[in-house]
Amino acid sequence: MENLKSLFIFLLSILFLSGTADAGWREECNFGGNAQFNIIHARPYLSTLCPSSTGRQICTILDLSYCLMNSHGHLIATINGHFERSCKDCRLTGANATILSCGCRMFGKNAPYQATEVDLECFITIGQPGDMGKPLPRLWNKDPGSMLFSHGAIEGRKAFTLLEMKSTLVAAFIVGGCLGPSNAKSLWSRSPAGYGPDNSNEYLLKTGYPVGNGKLGVISFGAPVSEKLNLNVDSLWSGGPFESSDYSGGNPTESKHSALPEIRAAIFRDGTGGLSPLLGAGEHYGSNRVLGNVTINIPELGSYSDYKRSLDLKIGVHTTQFTSGEAELTTSLFCSYPDQVCIYHIKSTSALPTVAVGFENLLTSQNLTTVTCKGNSVQLTGYTHADPSQGMKFSAVARTLGGSASTSCSDSGHLVIRPSKAHKSQAVVIAAETNYDQKKGNKKAGYSFRGQDPAPVVSQTASKAASKKFETLYSRHLNDYQALQGAFQLELPDTRHSSEVETAALFSNYDWTGSGDPFLESLLFDYSRHLLISSSRDNSLPTNLLGRWTERIESAWGADYHANINLQMNYWGAEQTGLAATEDSLWNYMQDTWVPRGTDTAKLLYDADGWVVHNEMNIFGHTAMKEGAEWANYPAAGAWMMQHVWDRFEYSQDIDWMRKQGYPLLKGIAQFWVSQLQEDWFFNDGTLVVNPCNSPETGPTTFGCTHYQQLIHQVFDNILSSADLVGDKDKAFLRKVATSLARLDTGLHFTTWGGLKEWKLPDSYGYDGKSTHRHLSHLVGWYPGYSISSYADGYTNMTIQDAVRETLISRGLGNAEDANAGWAKVWRAACWARLNDTEMAYKELRYAIDTNFADNGFSMYTALNPPFQVDANFGLAGAVLSMLVVDLPLSYRVNAERTVVLGPAIPAAWGNGSVSGLRVRGGISLDFKWDENGVVTKAVTTSSSKSMRKIVFVNMRGEKLAEA
Repeated sequence: MENLKSLFIFLLSILFLSGTADAGWREECNFGGNAQFNIIHARPYLSTLCPSSTGRQICTILDLSYCLMNSHGHLIATINGHFERSCKDCRLTGANATILSCGCRMFGKNAPYQATEVDLECFITIGQPGDMGKPLPRLWNKDPGSMLFSHGAIEGRKAFTLLEMKSTLVAAFIVGGCLGPSNAKSLWSRSPAGYGPDNSNEYLLKTGYPVGNGKLGVISFGAPVSEKLNLNVDSLWSGGPFESSDYSGGNPTESKHSALPEIRAAIFRDGTGGLSPLLGAGEHYGSNRVLGNVTINIPELGSYSDYKRSLDLKIGVHTTQFTSGEAELTTSLFCSYPDQVCIYHIKSTSALPTVAVGFENLLTSQNLTTVTCKGNSVQLTGYTHADPSQGMKFSAVARTLGGSASTSCSDSGHLVIRPSKAHKSQAVVIAAETNYDQKKGNKKAGYSFRGQDPAPVVSQTASKAASKKFETLYSRHLNDYQALQGAFQLELPDTRHSSEVETAALFSNYDWTGSGDPFLESLLFDYSRHLLISSSRDNSLPTNLLGRWTERIESAWGADYHANINLQMNYWGAEQTGLAATEDSLWNYMQDTWVPRGTDTAKLLYDADGWVVHNEMNIFGHTAMKEGAEWANYPAAGAWMMQHVWDRFEYSQDIDWMRKQGYPLLKGIAQFWVSQLQEDWFFNDGTLVVNPCNSPETGPTTFGCTHYQQLIHQVFDNILSSADLVGDKDKAFLRKVATSLARLDTGLHFTTWGGLKEWKLPDSYGYDGKSTHRHLSHLVGWYPGYSISSYADGYTNMTIQDAVRETLISRGLGNAEDANAGWAKVWRAACWARLNDTEMAYKELRYAIDTNFADNGFSMYTALNPPFQVDANFGLAGAVLSMLVVDLPLSYRVNAERTVVLGPAIPAAWGNGSVSGLRVRGGISLDFKWDENGVVTKAVTTSSSKSMRKIVFVNMRGEKLAEA
């Protein structure tokens, strides 16, 4: 072979980290003279000279010794010029002299040098352009001063750089040597995931590593000779209209609002009361359920050794590697959003053995499922219950990719794949779907939620994917996944060399009373974002209580949507880290399943305009109350969700989206509360309060619950901030909002012991004593909201801060008798961070990791005991972001510059770290870094503000770092 071709799998994420894709130009580069890979002063560079869309010449230099090793590199774009990173003492090491080791500065002239290294073997292949595969052995000159690449040549042979730069870089084809186990930013283990009892350490949801594409979720488990893929599809639910033709979403057949006047009068008279006439039931509510297992049997392999599995968070691929006999085998598993399939790929250094693929579900009646095998595919079809005319239908298909292997069907219904002797790899695509249709959840469709037959749909999806080459499927997945995962980067020091330690050992050795482990903490942050990318996309349902991964027919809490903290927490990390695309499913779900039936609920229970939902929602429009007032009486769910709607607009400044989808949702909630607020006849202070109300899952049915008042405060303010922007001409409605806001009790009251009150009732009623309850409902306006922290100037008001502090001290670490849940702990960490209390924020974060996070990084509900509940995984990202930045909106009344605080609670253990791609309200992105004490020393905005308001960035010392 006469040519070299270098392939750079990480360049896609690097571009997004740098903000080049949003920098105002678009580079059009292809290989052939305008891209060079060379060594300059013992450092490897990729340089380009490209015309931009504006006609200017864009020069870029990418220092590979910095960014490939440090995983924090930037492709620095300049106009008619170029930059370079500062690295020194570069040398080649390793058996094949392919490991490049350097000392590189993180930022600037005065930054310390950091030892870094990367194995370049995975980035260099020998062959003609278009060839796949051989690594570059013993070709490098070990003299660090020599020219490894000189004007695109090595040892006299041409070097080709394939570079397609538009808004992204294509990084395809690496599927052999490079698509293998990785330690850095990976979870990994030396033993297969188990399927033991829930209370054992071999429990699937404590050992397996998840992948997904929003709609599908998969966890690999079992030995490689008999591997299984736990398969879930988002809409596979029992219950609803598929189980009962007269399902009503919990709504009564007749209105109940006539009971409200008496309920309200009794509460104002006595301070507390009941609302039993409004309560409902949860018949046919249903549960999200597992579809089944894809079985992969390779009986010819027998025993195996040198086993390792990993989940690489940079590329969203699960990989296993093992040895059997003389052969080394690698399997890869990922779920592609662009192609709507999951792909299983197996590769061997010897001839590939026979592989048998099938489906199983041992938890359901076998009379409800049928497995058929034909040609090059095997298909499972089934129903959720015995009446096929009503039960939800589901189907899944596994189909071979490529035509170089022969296939047949076994007597047991398995697809048997027999490769030729020259055949060393094989891929299988997996598709799944149900006949659920979210768009049919309205009155016009009879609330049927019934869509098309899924069997031909999945066959067509699988066939379409199978028509592509594996390299194409992988490349499309990689481009999509890294566009999201690479949009944000948190870099913390690996002071303990934890990337070299098996993940389960990291968790078992983690001690919250110690100094922490920055690598594990940043790993869990990246894992949070991986889970969100994998479980929530625009064509799926939102991520539920279990994300997209259950192994049960009846999941804990139905794996539904609890909206008094859990659903909200799932999306805490989305906007600020460039994952807004994962929220589209949330807006669509609310619009399609909450608003239609919720409009009926508002009329039937409250005689109200707008729409309302309560605490627990399924996928069939259950919007009414269930049985118990303490937890079911929660009409504030929609108001809390509107904070996410407002955040979406604030961070994106997308007026078109706000006008079409965001504002209509927000207005419906505001209409409901304008019609429901009551003048306070208990205190007779002229304020407007909610009556009746229950603070989530604790205390009495009463009036003026702090939680509600804060959320309504935010909703009304958001309406008045955005009405003119979207062109709302409903003057009567806007007058009502403004009048109601002027009289609203905003829920800011103090207890006799110095904390924030949870109820407006006098302390003498005995409800506002010190409590260790898991919820922090009366702090919702502190974090994640802003009624207290911003609108009431709480972030700069010592009286309010002291009350928040006393409340958090009273609430404890989140391990009281009522629960020992991870979500309660990370919420506390975030609240402490907003107090700028680094010690307590980091302490609470460490406590959550030590107490609730299992060996695979999943958070358990009761310490390390199941059930798994994903909200703490997502909430951890929110807590970390709260430690990194305070970015509060201003009230519609305020017309002033806004201050963003960088590094309010960064611990010294994270010293000399950095962030790239942080999103800030106003449509801004920025990068920043901090010193060894956690004080931010440099910040650079990487995109301009889309807001009219000036923004100033300061650190904890008040030092101005940047403005936009």
